[in-house]
Amino acid sequence: MRHIAIFIIILSASFSVFLSPLFAAGEIRKLTGLSASMDRMAKEEKAEGKNYQKAKEFIQGTEIAKGLSGDEIKKQCGNPVVEADNGLRWVYKPPTSTFFKGEKIYFFFNSDGKLSDWEQVYQD
Repeated sequence: MRHIAIFIIILSASFSVFLSPLFAAGEIRKLTGLSASMDRMAKEEKAEGKNYQKAKEFIQGTEIAKGLSGDEIKKQCGNPVVEADNGLRWVYKPPTSTFFKGEKIYFFFNSDGKLSDWEQVYQD
């Protein structure tokens, strides 16, 4: 009986010695993935802020003509944060704003994909 107990202890120790590095490697992969995800989010946030600033400068410095295409808007302002309502409403916002509070710029398009209106809003 004593030999069985010693065998079980040795077997348990062997498993923990050999399996611990495998579990640690899995945790390292998870942390590496998390880090990459955070880097992607930081880049997206930076682009979001840059595109909002471009959109703000565009509407303040230009007489915006209705009928511009979405491609023309993207060329001037970059990609919106979101294209809502089947692409008929685009939202540009700085990273400090949410969809419910803060500054936003909306571009509205008709069913032909041409600019029909725009609006800059500040929500408290």
